Amino acid sequence: MQQSPDALRAGLVTDLGPVDDGSFNQYAHEGLIRAAQEHGLDPVVIETTDPEAYVENLRSAVEGGCTLIVTIGSRTGPQIERFAVRHPEVRFVAVDHEPAEESHNVTGLLFAEDQAAFLAGALAGLMTEENRVGFVGGPDVRPVRRFHRGFEHGLDCTNARAKLLETTIDSFVDIEAGAEAAGELVDRGVDVVFAAAGQSGDGTLQAAAQDGAWVIGVDKDQWVTTFREGKVEGSERLLTSAVKRVDHAVYDAVSRAAEGQLRGGILRFHLRNQGVGLAPYHEADGEISSAVKGRIQEIADGLRSGEIRTYVGPDGEDLRESFIGRITAWNWHAVLMPLLAVFSALIIGAVFIGAFDPVVWEAFDRGIGLGAFAVWRSVSRAYIALFQGAFGSPGRIVQGIQVYMATGDAAGLVSAIRPLTETVRISTPYVFAGLAVALGFQCGLFNIGAEGQYFIGGLTSVFVGYAITGLPWFIHLPLALLAGFVGGGIWAGISGFLKAETGAHEVITTIMLNYIAFRLSDYMLQVGGPMAAPGARPVSPRIMPSAELPQFFPANPAINVNTGIFLALAAAGFVYWLLFKTTIGFEIRTVGASPRAARTAGMSVTRNFVLAMAISGGLAGMAAVHDILGVIRFMPNAFHSGYGFDAIALALLGKSHPVGVVLASFLFGALRAGAQRMQAPPARVPIDIISIVQALVIIFVAAPELIRLVYRIREPEEEREAVFTRGWGQT
Repeated sequence: MQQSPDALRAGLVTDLGPVDDGSFNQYAHEGLIRAAQEHGLDPVVIETTDPEAYVENLRSAVEGGCTLIVTIGSRTGPQIERFAVRHPEVRFVAVDHEPAEESHNVTGLLFAEDQAAFLAGALAGLMTEENRVGFVGGPDVRPVRRFHRGFEHGLDCTNARAKLLETTIDSFVDIEAGAEAAGELVDRGVDVVFAAAGQSGDGTLQAAAQDGAWVIGVDKDQWVTTFREGKVEGSERLLTSAVKRVDHAVYDAVSRAAEGQLRGGILRFHLRNQGVGLAPYHEADGEISSAVKGRIQEIADGLRSGEIRTYVGPDGEDLRESFIGRITAWNWHAVLMPLLAVFSALIIGAVFIGAFDPVVWEAFDRGIGLGAFAVWRSVSRAYIALFQGAFGSPGRIVQGIQVYMATGDAAGLVSAIRPLTETVRISTPYVFAGLAVALGFQCGLFNIGAEGQYFIGGLTSVFVGYAITGLPWFIHLPLALLAGFVGGGIWAGISGFLKAETGAHEVITTIMLNYIAFRLSDYMLQVGGPMAAPGARPVSPRIMPSAELPQFFPANPAINVNTGIFLALAAAGFVYWLLFKTTIGFEIRTVGASPRAARTAGMSVTRNFVLAMAISGGLAGMAAVHDILGVIRFMPNAFHSGYGFDAIALALLGKSHPVGVVLASFLFGALRAGAQRMQAPPARVPIDIISIVQALVIIFVAAPELIRLVYRIREPEEEREAVFTRGWGQT
């Protein structure tokens, strides 16, 4: 439905600088004026002369009646989004900014810088005579990275022998630094220079051109702007510019708004819709051969059709890299810290193993050498037993595979992988419980009541499992699963409600609810209790077969690994999607970061507290569901597992991220499964050693400075901290 011009009042709030700056402000203004003329609009233009006045200018545009505000978001995008939250009735168009999915009234205009830069690089490869091409980049932001990588790949496309020499400038406005960078590149034999560094790049282009090098501009037609239509010395050395058609993009967005078709999200502009491309060759036209022009046209056509790809990722990453290259590009610091924490814990655990082994002390009585050998033998036996108890003996597994391949008898193989299945079984409830606490952390809530929620989820699921009869499995099993989730969710939701309505701290209320859950379970399952099975044991009746989780090895009752692992992984995927891909998750994380800011933005802190705690409790309840429906198939009175308290450690170790929680859960599952083998001969190590190792892992993860100090690791310049909780009484 087309929107009448009277209903739309369009405005432009410039980025720092005047409207005729020869750059994005001017191009945005030209696109706005063109659309205004075609649709009969009366645009408002506000120039920003002071960055501190930018938000005030946005406010002035709104107070002036603007229902559509166009601005440049490469630097001010976060300010635009925060302002847009408070003015949902106004639409905002932000050039060069990708809005968050939750910003429903912000439309970002993004450009395929990599395509324009690819063409520029291809041209540079065809024009260089020295096979030495230079790139000057500004501060490390996404458009600069995309220009850089696209230019590099375009150069490789037409001249694989050419060497790319690179330099960066820490400012977009340091013209002198740009000129110095040009001089350095020319002195190193560069004969074609491409600059993506704002006004600093203008200085590069002018200086390099005046030194006799070919130059290629960026963003706008720099023959018109930087070289003032041929009036500035060196203009004849400008080959072209990798242009982003901001005027075309703004015209398209305003026209959509006038026609009632503008939506929040992203509008992308590329070669196919004339959003990017190369500017005219201008004075250099006669120096570029027809063969070169034809080759550039072929490449442009290939990029439009998709036959040629730039291999540049959304953030400027190199998609052509080999597997090894991608591995080396990972954030190894984030991976290294928990690995070193585990390694350090195992080292200290080895000290405990050796120190409390009487055989070691006897060996030291006979000599230091014998004592050292005894320490090595004791520790190696313990950790070999730990590994085999967690993953199985590699020799037995290989032998089992060989027997199975030769005879078809899988009994030996199944027996060999039993330790691995036990690790998976133990890890599964850990995943649910760890996700429960991590979700609470993301909302700034310390859910220390996962153990009580585990009990209540067990009670509700086992009741549905044995009390309802006559249903097929595809109805009964989902009902039992849902009962466990709802039971745990309601129990945790009580604490969330008390937190939101009365300010009662969730640590206190969840601890108290834990004890209530324990005593309620005692009452329900005691001999003669409402949920007790007939007989002298304080247990519930056995669940119906239709409510059991399917087993992977139903013919071997000693192996209890079941399809609950798929539910746990699905839960991790759900939590990730909820937190990072939905509006609800955005609100939960915003409330966790700052309830006051969330409340100011119109978010319901009460609702998010209750919702986060309810989902958290439901996940904790699912841990009990797995154990009851998939392992023991009834609920004993003494159902204490410790999962609820271990879950706090899992959330800390996993940095409150679903993927981290899954990895931490499998680590703890392996330690628990391996500890059973460590107790047996010949290792004979107390199972308490594993508890010490787990505690040490958490200490080192929670205090990374210890790891950095011991291993002399330099702290990264910018490290995102895990989301935990706020202080006592803060809401």
